[in-house]
Amino acid sequence: LVKMSTRVSSASFRFINRETFKTPYAKWPNSKNLFCDALRDVGGMKKLLEPLPIARIEKTHKYIWEPTGEQLAFSTTQVCNTKTPEQLENIERYRHKWQPRGETAHYALQQRMLGNDKIEMGDYEDWIKPLMDLELWEDFEPWAVEYMLCDLEKSVGGQLDLLGYDNKSQKLMLIDLKTQSQKYAKPYSTDAQMGSYLEALAEHHKIIPDVCKTIWARPNRCVVGEDQHTIDCAYAWSQAWKRFDSEQGGF
Repeated sequence: LVKMSTRVSSASFRFINRETFKTPYAKWPNSKNLFCDALRDVGGMKKLLEPLPIARIEKTHKYIWEPTGEQLAFSTTQVCNTKTPEQLENIERYRHKWQPRGETAHYALQQRMLGNDKIEMGDYEDWIKPLMDLELWEDFEPWAVEYMLCDLEKSVGGQLDLLGYDNKSQKLMLIDLKTQSQKYAKPYSTDAQMGSYLEALAEHHKIIPDVCKTIWARPNRCVVGEDQHTIDCAYAWSQAWKRFDSEQGGF
């Protein structure tokens, strides 16, 4: 099992600590095929994780756990947010710019991962073409694309961008895609967001990726971020939840 950081208690890593979870993924014999029984054929070409019974109300961005009809109270984005009302207001002011750019880039990546060679780039070719041309995709096998997840205990829903196996590094990667308006914009931490997805993947599928990666799509420049260690992401998520739960009046 993964050696835990001494800075947090084992309770913060309940999803890593269970003996049934196999981690780190790449170190197990025949690791590439460990979880094939959880995968399904798509168009006779690729295998993807079976979708969970989760629906999303697009207008409100609320997630529904379909077996019970429960509307989940929170989203990963909501829990991870640390911006002030003023900062959020400023971001909202430019929604007409960043939202279509982000949606178009995410859809393009989704189509690429599903084997579609005809990628619609619209007005965002400067962002999408460098993304499509990344060397990473040459030996990459997608397992889940735009995949909805949830933590029923916390009543949190979310959607990961990409989970897949990189044959070159022999690692299972959890990947998040971010678009930015400037070619040399500064990256920011996505650790807490990743940690939310890690917890849900372990809870529902008993899968723990080897590493997390953030891809920064910028005009005429696409950068694959440094490795984000799963322990660090799990810790960031536990801290984000602790803060958020306290703000909601939790104990």
